[in-house]
This record gives sequence, structure tokens and C-alpha cells, in this order.
Amino acid sequence: MTYFQTNKQFLMEYNQWLCEFMEESIQTDSVECLRINDNILFKLQDQDESEFYTASIYDPEYEATQFLDGVNFDNTAYILMGVGSSAIIKQILKNKTEASWFFIIEKDTKLVKKLLEEIDFTPYLEGKLQRVVFITGDMEDVEKVILVYINSLVGYYFLQTDILRTFATFRIDREFYEEVTQLLINTIRTHMTSMGNSINDTLMGIRNELRNVPIALKSHRLQELKDAYKGKPIICVASGPSLDKQIPLLRQVKGKALIICAESALRVLLRNGITPDIVGILERGPNSYEISIQDLEIPEETALMGLMVMDERIPRAWNKHVVPVFKDNIAHSRILSKALGDMGTLYNGNSVAHLNFSIAHYFGGSPIVLIGQDLAFSEEGATHSKDSLYMLHADPQVLENERKQLQEGLREDVGFFDRTVYLDGYYGGKVRSKELWRQFLSWMEHLIAVLPTPLVINATEGGAYIRGAVNMPFQEVVEIYCQEPIVSIPELFSQLPPVSVESDLKERLVNMIDALNEELSIMEQVSQFAEEILRDAEQLQHELAVDAGKVFLLDMRAGRIMRNVEKLLKQVLKKPLLMFFFRPLLSNYHVKMNPISRVSSVERLQLILTHQTYFLKRLIEAKKEVFEVYEDGVRFAVTELGFDPDELSLNVQPKWEVLDEEEDEQMEEAY
Repeated sequence: MTYFQTNKQFLMEYNQWLCEFMEESIQTDSVECLRINDNILFKLQDQDESEFYTASIYDPEYEATQFLDGVNFDNTAYILMGVGSSAIIKQILKNKTEASWFFIIEKDTKLVKKLLEEIDFTPYLEGKLQRVVFITGDMEDVEKVILVYINSLVGYYFLQTDILRTFATFRIDREFYEEVTQLLINTIRTHMTSMGNSINDTLMGIRNELRNVPIALKSHRLQELKDAYKGKPIICVASGPSLDKQIPLLRQVKGKALIICAESALRVLLRNGITPDIVGILERGPNSYEISIQDLEIPEETALMGLMVMDERIPRAWNKHVVPVFKDNIAHSRILSKALGDMGTLYNGNSVAHLNFSIAHYFGGSPIVLIGQDLAFSEEGATHSKDSLYMLHADPQVLENERKQLQEGLREDVGFFDRTVYLDGYYGGKVRSKELWRQFLSWMEHLIAVLPTPLVINATEGGAYIRGAVNMPFQEVVEIYCQEPIVSIPELFSQLPPVSVESDLKERLVNMIDALNEELSIMEQVSQFAEEILRDAEQLQHELAVDAGKVFLLDMRAGRIMRNVEKLLKQVLKKPLLMFFFRPLLSNYHVKMNPISRVSSVERLQLILTHQTYFLKRLIEAKKEVFEVYEDGVRFAVTELGFDPDELSLNVQPKWEVLDEEEDEQMEEAY
């Protein structure tokens, strides 16, 4: 058996396609390598056609030791760019913990195959978890693979990561590896922030969703609007500083293109005599009502399409055209939509611009046109349209404290999301932006990629460049695509089927309550299990504090506690609703636990128990808070719809599940 075949058997779980592709299609005869004792390095040509070796030809093992000096081998993830020499890979495999992940990114697939042909990695891979992933190919291929892993459960391991670049990546394909480095940093950063840092914000959204259930049951379903404007131009209006120059043209297209505006752009359009067809809203905060629509006269021909997490006052203050939106990539919202009778869901991100794009896609719009989507500061330093509440000279009727709240998020370099970054510009070069907008941009590009649309046009004429969208002046868009009349919102809604009748409401409420009882029963079971583990952990902590040397059956008891915590984590990880609520706790736990992944002393055990007991206590407390919000929300919805809250109420009973052996093994690998 060749070295390639030997290595292949230890890599197939996460590298099967690549291994088979290399075996069938990749020839390595042209690859020059040099063997130094038990290691190899490569002879390559840089962009100036100068030959060089990818590592020391005298002592690559010593060079690898120097290269890895300072690397924390208690980390749970490592990313190596460029194969460089086998010595570096061997040392990482030798010193890392078995559970940690190791990504090796190499643009040239031939080098990876040659490495696996020349070096036997059996001593480092045999009998261990398969956590080594080779990523090869061009930027598009690399990006797809990285996004899949980082946005999965594996992403938790990358909360504690070393990113390493070999010498060769600075001499060959330098721009490629710099782009990959930035991609990794941005992706891991976005993944970390998407986990959230508090359950309170999540509970606020759930409270709003449940209080908006009566609105949803008495409104048209999103499903009824599928492809309602198929092949028609739809303009998504954001409130960036470039919007001001597009206002005159936007007036001209009213009635010839569907205008969907962000909540922050609503006042701007109304102040300039433009009535949007649809307003998208997703903010859940306590001041969102005051900021969005307070004191506004809502036009009768404008529909509201807001996420269910919106302030309950907003849909109740709107006209008759209201369509609550359930978010497909949020477990609770998806479950609620199905329980209420398949209301229809939308996949979108954390910005109202993402919501509006998803609406336009759902409607079948073509082209979808973006304006005011700057995602960057203007040359004058402005962040939004001059008529937006975000600007200092905004509507004087808005309370001063609300204006200050809006401005707080716009200070330069205050906090993580407000740190200054530079993005590729609409007209080339770089434009000044901030981290929050960079993440919004990344999400917009993701939506354009995963929600296929015949044509997406960026007619912002300023700000950041948006991949996947075609740059085109708004004047040209109007002349080419916005010439024929479209159906108005009142006309569209008049053609929709009637909304639910009273006799249907109770059945749908009962279905919702049954679904919530089913989901929350698993949370109750997990909470009770956490209480059991917590009692054992606190007892062991106490005994260790008194006299660690006299603890009876220390290894067995500590091992049982840690295994039970692992079982509990697996239960949380495999249930979308539990993951939705407890994600901030999990990320906090992983950040604290990753640096002490090995139990090498009593002191480390005590530290691990401290983190585990904190996690268990917070999970138990969070479960109580979740139940209170659900009980209050269900009672509110039942009462507002005129039914008896004592008859229709939650009745959660713990649901005990035992993993079978096969499922347990699968969860072990996933985790």
C-alpha cells in the first residue's frame, strides 16, 4: 500500500471528495520536492520566476520548531496556509489535542497530493479523531468550504484559533493567501458575534413574537404573496447618504416599480413626497416604535412586512395591509410558523436591507435594484440620508434621548462593531466603513449568492462594492426597466383570499401551544439533567477545597461529571430551539474551556469545575426566564383573541430521550 493510500484511510471522513479527486485526476510528476531525513519540502517558482525552497534545506525540523514557537497547543483549532514542509504539519499533529481541528489551506492541489505520497502520517493520525481538513483550489472553492465549517457546530472550536502562514505563501500567490487570511478573520469574527452575548435580547424578540401572534392569525400569510411581482422591477431602498441624490428619480418610478424601503428610510421618503409600497421592519428594541412610525400618518397604500419580533405596537398602528414575517433561519420563528399553519418563512440576515432583499426575491422581482445601500461613510463623513433620524438635524419632534441613542452607535472606533474598516468601493479603491457594516455587506453578498435572482443591480452609485450585484446608474435602471405600470398594493391585497375566520383561530392556537409544549419539554428535561450534574459538581468542588488528597474516587467522579456535561451539551446542540436560546452560554463556555482543554492537574480540574458549574447555573436560570416569557406570551395571545387563558395554556412536561449507541457516536463526532 502506498503512503497516499495509507494516509487516505485516516482522512476520508472530511476529505473524501478531495482524496478521490486527487487519486483520479491529479498528477504530481512535475512537482519537485527535496527530502531531508524524514521530511520533505518543495522547490517552487515565485511570480518573478525565481526558484526557491519552501523551507530550510539544512534542518526543516528545527525551522518548524522555531516557526511554531509561541503557538498554544491547548487551542481547539489551527489553520495553516501553505504546506511549506512536512515538518510543520507533523509538529502540529503531534502537539495538538486530539479533539482540536486542523485546517491546511493550499492553493496548489498537486502539492497536497505530493505531500501525502511522500510522507507517512500514520503515527499522527491512526486511532485518533479525524479532525484534519485539506482545503485546496481557487478563492471561490476555499471560501465555500470555510463557510460550511465555520458556520456549523465545528465553528465553536474556532473561538480559540491560531492562523499560521508559511514562508512560501509570501513568495507565491501572495494576494490569494492575504485574501484567505482576511476571509478567515472576517468569517470567524462574524461567527463569534452571531452567537450573541446575552439571552435577554433573544427573550425580548420571543416576547414580541408571541404578542404578535394575534396579528399573524388575522393577517394574510406570506405564502399568499409568492411570486406576486414575478419579472417586475423591485427597488430596495436603504437610508445611506447616497439616497439623497436618487430621490428625484425614485419619484418618477412610483407605480412602475415596487418600492420596498427600510424602516429608517420611511421618514425620508414621506418627507420627500414618495409613498413606498412596502416598509420592512425588523428592529425589536424598546424604542423601535418611536423611531420608526410614531407621529407618522401611514399611507393607506403602503403595506407593512415586519419580522414577528417587531414591537407589538407597530402592526397595531398600521393600516389593513400587514403581513408578519417569520424568519426561516431562527428556530423559534420557524417552529411558530409551522405550528400556526405554515405561514411561510424568509431566510434573511440581521439588517432590514437583508429582509427587504429576501422579500423582493420571494416576490419574484427582476431586476432587484439596490439604492441607498452605501454600507460606508460618504466623503463628507455622513452615515445616512440627510433626512434620516440618524442625522443630527433630524425631525425635531423626536425626543432628544432617542436621537442620542441613535447617534451612540455612530461614533468612530467605539467598541467592536464601530471599529473602522476599509472596503472595496463602488467606484474602485477603498472606502471607509465600520465593522458592523462590513458584516452587513458580507450577509448581503451571501443572500445574493444563495437566493438566485436573474439580475441584481446596485444603483447606489457610492459606498461599498457588493459582489454578485451589477453596478448600474439609477438613471439607466429607470430608462431600461421602469417603464410599465405594476399592480398596486391595494389591488394586490384585494385579490388575496380572506384571512382566518374566528372558528379557525382556536384550532391554530391549540396547535401552537401543543408544538411549544413539545419543544419546551426537551428544555425542561435538559434543565433537570443540569441540576443533577450541578449537585455532583458542587459536592466535588467542596471536597477538593477541603482536602484534594482525600477525595474518594476522584478520577471516576470527575470523569462522570465531565461526561455528563458533554451529554448535556450534545442534547443542546442537536435541538435547534435549545441552540437558539443557549448559544450565548455555549460560546461563553467554550471561550473559557478551550484554553484548559487538558485535565493535567487538580488545579485545572478545579478551574474546569468552576466554569462548568457557572455554565450549568446560567442554563438553569435561563430556562426559567424562557418559560416565564412563553407563559406570559401565550396568555397574552389567548386573551387578546378572546379565549380563556386557563383553558388554553402551556403545560410542559419533561421529555426524556436516551441516545442509542449509533446516535451517540454520531453526536460525539459532530461535537
